[in-house]
Amino acid sequence: MASTNGAAVDSRPVFFFDIDNCHALTIYDAITECNIHDLMQDLIDKFFITHLPISAQDAVMLHQKYYREYGLAIEGLAKHHKIDPLEFNREVDDALPLDDILKPNPKLRKLLEDMDKSKVKMWLLTNAYVNHAKRVVKLLGVDDLFEGITYCDYGSPQLICKPNQKMYEKAEQDAGAPSSEQCYFVGAYLLV
Repeated sequence: MASTNGAAVDSRPVFFFDIDNCHALTIYDAITECNIHDLMQDLIDKFFITHLPISAQDAVMLHQKYYREYGLAIEGLAKHHKIDPLEFNREVDDALPLDDILKPNPKLRKLLEDMDKSKVKMWLLTNAYVNHAKRVVKLLGVDDLFEGITYCDYGSPQLICKPNQKMYEKAEQDAGAPSSEQCYFVGAYLLV
């Protein structure tokens, strides 16, 4: 099948792999059985305490409130406190000691290699900034198995992240999904 500009249309369904710390299958948490989620929560709480004039208890409560309201704590920080998301990224995601935690995972690699790439497109999806996502898959030794990534652009004036429908629409567009019905999400939320 050809598109109107003469290029072939990719009709493969897209498998979106979530690399965030959610409570379902993720690229690093469920398979590597690490505790990155708790480390990240501690760094986020520390960021709130350091950058806002609030107590540790209030920092935890506000962090959770923003996470519930926006799906990403930094969205609330940027919107209500004019915090630079890239600064947040440096002090939270980039500060995670992933080199000490994540190692190449042969079982994960085999699982991903066994997927027939002629029949499905494998794509990464994350609420994190792009450098965190690339770091995770590189450390796990699976960075060469995905065709692309959709991430929350911390450099953009408006942060868009899961579970906002616009994030899923962006992912579909980035991946060149033939339709929403041909998108499959491996993670905590369903792509519709």
